[in-house]
Amino acid sequence: MNLRISDRAIIVGACAYLVVLSLGMVRLSYDVWGVLIVLPPLALLGYLGIQRMFSGELADLANVMLVGFVAKAAGTMARYWVSFDAYGGATDAQRYHSRAVVAVDAYWHGNASLWSVLPGGTGTAFMERLTSFFYTFMGSSRLAAFFVFSFMSFWGVALFVKAACAAVPGLARRRYAMLCVFAPSLLYWPSSIGKEAWMMLCLGVATWGVALLVSRRGFVRATVFLFLGIGGAALVRPHIGGLWLVGLMPALLVSLLRGRGPRHVRGGGLVDRLVLLALIGVALVAIGAVGSATVRYLQPSGEENITSNSVTSILTETTRRTSEAGSNFQPVVITGPTDWPYASVRTLVRPLLIEAKGLAQLVSALELTLFGGLVVANLRRLANLPRLVLTNPYVAFAMTVLFFGGLAYASFANLGVLTRQKSLLFPMLLLVLCLPEHSPRSPQHPSVASARELNVMAAR
Repeated sequence: MNLRISDRAIIVGACAYLVVLSLGMVRLSYDVWGVLIVLPPLALLGYLGIQRMFSGELADLANVMLVGFVAKAAGTMARYWVSFDAYGGATDAQRYHSRAVVAVDAYWHGNASLWSVLPGGTGTAFMERLTSFFYTFMGSSRLAAFFVFSFMSFWGVALFVKAACAAVPGLARRRYAMLCVFAPSLLYWPSSIGKEAWMMLCLGVATWGVALLVSRRGFVRATVFLFLGIGGAALVRPHIGGLWLVGLMPALLVSLLRGRGPRHVRGGGLVDRLVLLALIGVALVAIGAVGSATVRYLQPSGEENITSNSVTSILTETTRRTSEAGSNFQPVVITGPTDWPYASVRTLVRPLLIEAKGLAQLVSALELTLFGGLVVANLRRLANLPRLVLTNPYVAFAMTVLFFGGLAYASFANLGVLTRQKSLLFPMLLLVLCLPEHSPRSPQHPSVASARELNVMAAR
């Protein structure tokens, strides 16, 4: 029988997979070998999805994203080992797993309805039911669940990359893609059963919506992505969803005043302006609604009414709760708006090498030290940041989210919690290393600029 090499490779690979699967079923618990059921479809979907998402003008990024996809698997294994070997299961992932096992067992034994294993609720309850939903179909394998959640977070990061490439002319896009897929914070922290993976996916979807919106690539499609992403994020952490809405405001204003639509006219056509004004109104209403929900979500229990002291109470309570565990430190004291810039920047660059306690924090400190070195080496890109904030809607959005995100985490008094939750802002932080060194001379938007021009700018 004449077989091509590719056919033989497929047959050998399939046979090897069946052998490994058989040995795993005999010698390991389903908690571990269950990942062998999940990995093949995830790998296939990942390969096909990357080829589809990064095609055309972004085809040069496909291989980078594929290697990053493999690196993400390594980060997932590291996260799993730390969670259940180094920490002995004393993690949020174990809690979600345990409660999902109980819920799914009750459902399959007829003691609970299908509703009990469908995603619902908010915060921790939502994550427990989302984990239960996955376990209903794939069984209660922690390692398999880690890969499923890690897969979600990878697509969130991929959407961040594609969004920046679409909305920032002259972006050093290959560098940005490599930084995003190989950054330790993004490889490790959102790679387990937990809120970070879901948040990364939702924030990536919302960010892609922002990119579509400011690129004038269809207001309806952009709005759907935007509010699906923000809505999904608000189910778990409404204050982070609120950050994205706050960041949307300056993006819409810059797009209205300085954006170039497909007609190459300042601010676009009249219809574009009217739609942007309507979206600004909707965003203002949404910010108010999300802000109210956020205060109710975060304020200490027992306080029913929202008062002028609610924000102070939230910050005080956050500092108290996060300082109860190990790796605590004294956060920046904020007495007024004049303290905001320092508090935001100081929070974003934590931990420093002298503050690191433990291996995970040391890796994060080394990562931020390398980031600082790259900032010094790319001062010309950083020097262009103020101008881009005023002329590029996406950069205005990203820097607003980054600034207020650092401010939102300024009251955290635990380095472990801070580094984990701050990973959601990392794609925005890495963007400053990849900005164009000068504003593109062409008035065209990246959606209509020539591929040759974009490639020349991206190579700088």
